[in-house]
Amino acid sequence: MNSNAQPKPYIVAERVCKSFGTHQVLKDVSTVFHTGEVTVIIGASGSGKSTLLRVILGLLPPIAGEVRIGGQTIDYRNKRDVKAIRSRVAVVFQQYNLFQNMDVLRNVTIAPVKVKGRPRAEVEEEAKVLLAKVGLGDKLKSYPDQLSGGQQQRVA
Repeated sequence: MNSNAQPKPYIVAERVCKSFGTHQVLKDVSTVFHTGEVTVIIGASGSGKSTLLRVILGLLPPIAGEVRIGGQTIDYRNKRDVKAIRSRVAVVFQQYNLFQNMDVLRNVTIAPVKVKGRPRAEVEEEAKVLLAKVGLGDKLKSYPDQLSGGQQQRVA
């Protein structure tokens, strides 16, 4: 990359607000996530880090503000917009939220098969390649409780 080139904004949140009852968790939060960069959100417990990510992903609707992904403003009331977000953005939460009753291969393939309707055999072949790249090629039939925390994170 040219040293003078600025990274391109991919996710832009402007003045996002979210409340749970009378408790306002996010108040006019604005931030930018750039293409090609890894971003870490840190802060005190309960400061709204996970809530912000859940709002961006459409898991929780904001009460105010705007989010743009790839230049497109997201209408969180529109199921197609929310579905489009989830096909373009991923988050690995602190709790990996793996399905404990499913092995590694099933945990990795369930979303593309169920949500995107992709053929299971095709998705499984891609998953095997990706899992091998992150050193988990020998763990396809292992369950989350048989993995270390780092291995669970790579599955997630």
